[in-house]
Amino acid sequence: MRIFQVSDIHENVESAEMIPGRARALSADLILIAGDITHFGGISEAEKILGIISRAGLPIFFVSGNCDSRELLTWSPKKLNAINLNGRLEFFSGYSFIGVGGGSGKFGTLTELEEDEFEEVLNRFRVSPESLILLTHSPPHGTEVDFTGAKHIGSTTIRRFIERVQPLLVCTGHAHEGRGIISIGKTVVVNAGPAKNGFCAIIDVDGDFVRPELLTLY
Repeated sequence: MRIFQVSDIHENVESAEMIPGRARALSADLILIAGDITHFGGISEAEKILGIISRAGLPIFFVSGNCDSRELLTWSPKKLNAINLNGRLEFFSGYSFIGVGGGSGKFGTLTELEEDEFEEVLNRFRVSPESLILLTHSPPHGTEVDFTGAKHIGSTTIRRFIERVQPLLVCTGHAHEGRGIISIGKTVVVNAGPAKNGFCAIIDVDGDFVRPELLTLY
């Protein structure tokens, strides 16, 4: 399975329009969007961006971020091949996908969750870690992928979940400056960087083998 990962589009139409062609050129099977689809927007803005990305003709799994309105936590698109993974379990190509949207940290943005809210969502799932992929806007706290250059802005709850469950892969965003690939135990964590600045990632998953690569949309 080949995953094309983006996050933090922030309603940048030019960047969104590059995603379909890049995903097809890289022979992706699935597109994952790790939040901040809009820039302080709601359903209509998210629908516009996801409509552009859906031109790739590929399934899309997404979660919302802190700069998306709270209604996007539970929004289910009707006319797009896109599934909101927040609080949901979906299966694709033999793997289990779960998601948690919203942002960690206090920035005065639209959807900022407390740690117990992240915990409530993650506690819903009882799945085998060997085939588990977690899609989350907020990265694990205290790592290179949640560091802004000034502070760590990730979630302690998500960090504990990764340490305890050891999913195969975590795809995340939120910290624009935290673009990178790390490991927490057996788990590979990928922050693809902000798509609004032209960043993306491609991830090959074969059994328990995960090979991510940071790329650009150009």
